[in-house]
Amino acid sequence: MTNKSSPQLSRRRLLQGMGILSLATMCNSLFPARALAAAQMSDTGFLDVSQFLVSRSVGPVLGQRYFEALTRHDPQFRQKLDSLNALLQQRHFAHVDDFLAALGTDNGDWQTAKTIISAWYTGVVGTGSDLELIAYAEALMYLPTRDILVVPTYGGGPFYWAVTDGKVATTGEGA
Repeated sequence: MTNKSSPQLSRRRLLQGMGILSLATMCNSLFPARALAAAQMSDTGFLDVSQFLVSRSVGPVLGQRYFEALTRHDPQFRQKLDSLNALLQQRHFAHVDDFLAALGTDNGDWQTAKTIISAWYTGVVGTGSDLELIAYAEALMYLPTRDILVVPTYGGGPFYWAVTDGKVATTGEGA
């Protein structure tokens, strides 16, 4: 007589479970950069602030690249991020639109937020000839049409790839 109330552990179920566990372990060993980036980024608060500002989850590896680039381009970025993070934790805004409406465009925290949002959406950090491409196809500006349109095969426009004097040329410069 078989007991119907307790499920039987079959050899097939045991092998499936072991396979899934092995695959999960293998993925963690193949992609240690993701776990390391997540650990490093949790201390900065950048990912939490970014997720609030772009209203979606963001990845730690790309987040680390943006954070490092923003810090390279603005030595005061870490202090600006800390100020913005403190304001967000203090005021508990429900949505990024509430945050942007509450502050004027001349506010330093508003400017920092704009810089972070711009980086995530355009995939670029910096200005003028100091632009640094961080992400191309992963830039959030392509997200709304990703399922119906192919991401264009050019970066920042014509001649974007041209480099003059160690600086990335903007449209028309140095090509």
